[in-house]
Amino acid sequence: MLPAFQFSLGHQVLHKDVTIGKYDGQHPCLTAGTAVGKVLIHCPHQRSEDQQEVTFLNINQRISSVAAGLLSPTLRHDVLMIGTPTALMVYDVEENADLFFKEIHDGVSTLAFGNVANIDGPLCVVGGNCSIQGFDHEGNERYWFVTGDNVSALSLCDINGDGKPEEVLCCTEDYEMKIFQHESVLKEITETDICFSVQPLQKHSFAYALQHGTIGVYDKMSRAWRARSKVAVNCFTCFDMDHDGVPEIVSGWENGKIEVRKSDKGAVLSKDHLGTPIASMAHGDYRLDGRSCVMCVTTEGDVRGWLPSQGSAGDAPANPKAALEAKDSEAFRELVAQKNSLQQELNSYQEQMKHFKTPSGSTKDSTQGVIPTDTKLDVTLKSNRTQGTVELQLMTSNYSVIRAVVIFAEHLFDGEACMLHPSPPSNNVIVQISPAKDVQTEMSIKALAGLSSNSVVYHVFEMTYVMPKFAMYHYVEPHGIAAQPEGWCQFVLPKRPTWVWDWIRKSFINIAETMPKPPAGGKPGLVLDANFISLRTGDPLCIQMSEENGGTITIRTNDLEVAGELVQDLATFMSVTELESTADFPEEMEKFKQVLMKVDEYNAVRLKLTAEMADASSLVKALIVKAEDYRLLSDMGNLKKVFGGLQTTNGELIAEYNKRANNHQQLLVQLKEVNLMIQKSSKLRLGNAKTRVVNACRAAIKKNSIHELFQIIRTGHES
Repeated sequence: MLPAFQFSLGHQVLHKDVTIGKYDGQHPCLTAGTAVGKVLIHCPHQRSEDQQEVTFLNINQRISSVAAGLLSPTLRHDVLMIGTPTALMVYDVEENADLFFKEIHDGVSTLAFGNVANIDGPLCVVGGNCSIQGFDHEGNERYWFVTGDNVSALSLCDINGDGKPEEVLCCTEDYEMKIFQHESVLKEITETDICFSVQPLQKHSFAYALQHGTIGVYDKMSRAWRARSKVAVNCFTCFDMDHDGVPEIVSGWENGKIEVRKSDKGAVLSKDHLGTPIASMAHGDYRLDGRSCVMCVTTEGDVRGWLPSQGSAGDAPANPKAALEAKDSEAFRELVAQKNSLQQELNSYQEQMKHFKTPSGSTKDSTQGVIPTDTKLDVTLKSNRTQGTVELQLMTSNYSVIRAVVIFAEHLFDGEACMLHPSPPSNNVIVQISPAKDVQTEMSIKALAGLSSNSVVYHVFEMTYVMPKFAMYHYVEPHGIAAQPEGWCQFVLPKRPTWVWDWIRKSFINIAETMPKPPAGGKPGLVLDANFISLRTGDPLCIQMSEENGGTITIRTNDLEVAGELVQDLATFMSVTELESTADFPEEMEKFKQVLMKVDEYNAVRLKLTAEMADASSLVKALIVKAEDYRLLSDMGNLKKVFGGLQTTNGELIAEYNKRANNHQQLLVQLKEVNLMIQKSSKLRLGNAKTRVVNACRAAIKKNSIHELFQIIRTGHES
């Protein structure tokens, strides 16, 4: 890769805080957040002699995100959107004026600009402390929804293929990706680390990057491919580098590497290397020559730009014959690679057959031959209630021993892999697994089996095994639970009990094929009674179904989050899209009440500290005026006294600021708990009921009506 141009900004740049905007409607300007609380704007297309290429906006706060776009319909140029830990500022660079300034109690961690489904006009979409907010050009809140954790990345994509990039793709710090169509959740995806960047590719597809060095693509809500490196990826952008109509993924890494990958399979097309870490990437017609280029900015402020291959976007290739030859050459290389792989497998198989057919005693390694051809590897999952783990058991069907086991699985192991060497080798190997979250995971298992511990030839068994989502719950008989949980969630599901039992068999382990009859003397009309003990906490979980209303399901647990996960998983299995429910979780509600009281307390303290700081600021202004008067009168004695008072007042101001900062952090923690409670209670419902609960809870919080809020969580309705 040869850069088309390069220059230096002369200032250090923050990670990801780079965008390109046309603030006068014509000239593109590179905009970046700096480490000293300033926004740097680089515009090489000077419109007047006294204009500097680099200008600064003093924000005087830590900059968390920047974005640019045509937010206001009355303006014909882009505006600059700046996010800080406490506020959102939308600034008209051309007019040197604020469009609006908005305090964001949940903070701003990331920004996105675009249209959201069912809302007229573009929005500035803000990701913060367990919430997403959308503001129009007047600063009015037009969109709000809760998330499961702090938002780490936002983007507006076309996931449903309608040609409109209006679906909100949100990534959070609990490793979750959620796709929202307005206020409906289209898809939830669990990744293996925090996703810090997502960008749309084409219809149905988007690219993503994780903090531990993974970059990949999802197509039609399913992962198409991913690639992982030991080096952290810092940023990426999607840009058509070869003018084939399909954007490539251009990524920047912590070690200064620039990498271009195909979006379909992830094949590396080209590389470049800079001496310093890459801070961010952007693309646009920065030189105003009619050709878009991709630009990378390093943390030291160095900028490089690359142009795509010759030809203009949308044109046919300059040499169709050359393009066809390149395509044929790529197909030929793939076929040669497949041939080499098959040839290696064939050679290995022939070598094993040679050892197997050698007469006994004729060679030195005759006792170290291959395993019998009828050898099978059985894989089962069992729960170990004593140790609080799930045991993956691998056993051969004969005397063959397992020399090593390698398991690749997300969410189960550090580094997504586990390797076990039994000592001594045995035909029965147990791997203990204790996942931290309830996630269905597909395990790729590779086991090396030999004739004995001295074998030099091993057979590799390769298989996949799906670990159910709720594998960390041990099935027990009804009498195995001392007391049923106080918390419960109840809803009507007019389905056959055998279908619910099929879901239990799919989502849990060690479940009998036939549904047992409910115990005698139990609740009248009870047709299903399944009881579990959590291997993590030892808390009970009960799933019951009665004949009432054609089928009423009651989930009893003291964990509201677990109840929500069960409801969502059961609804997915039954293909249910609309579901109402009632619930009561006394322990959770008591904790939530304490959280709300703390929020009120911290808000009161915040207002008091703000008023005191305003008074102190007024005193500082008065002292400065006095000091200037004494300086003009050459009254050095009183001047020293005033400066002494000014120093004392300044120290008090700093102390008050520190108090306010600590109070703000505590308030954020409690607001996160509030948003999490809304998120967990909404997962007890589906469809319109879920959306209604979120909006009603938001309205109740604004009115500071705790009673109404609790009523909504319990019944799903305001009254």
